[in-house]
Amino acid sequence: VSEKAVIEGKVIIEDGVRVMENAVIKGPVYIGKNSIIGNNTLVRGHSHVGAECTVGFGTEIKGSYLGEGCQTHMNFIGDSVLGERCSFGAGTVTANWRFDEKPVWVKIQGSLVDTGRAKLGAIIGSRTKTGVNVSIMPGMKIAAGARIPPGQVVVKDVEG
Repeated sequence: VSEKAVIEGKVIIEDGVRVMENAVIKGPVYIGKNSIIGNNTLVRGHSHVGAECTVGFGTEIKGSYLGEGCQTHMNFIGDSVLGERCSFGAGTVTANWRFDEKPVWVKIQGSLVDTGRAKLGAIIGSRTKTGVNVSIMPGMKIAAGARIPPGQVVVKDVEG
């Protein structure tokens, strides 16, 4: 853990984790074995970073679950769930708050359901990969193994 990193609150850091300069971790947060928390990152608010993840430069993780082996770089991941081995290109963001400030809805078996949540990002299956500058709107579900090309705006669920 770098002397220039800030760690506050209840934070569990497993063996082999590296926390780089200017990283900020505000608990409650869990960081799994052999993960890297990169320079100028922020991990906060009930987040879980699985083993062998790289939370790369300039990324913010807020209230989210990242499965093992996820890779990020200059991303915002808010109120989201990522399966294992997801890879986010630089600039990919999960929007967690609707622009019109209404509650987030999700589609379940063809019907829209009100989650009752003001903030909800995305639910993303394992091995999903995004290109640079992908925007994922609130409440989207993305199937395991999906590939989202650079510059896309995800406004509907991505099926497998």
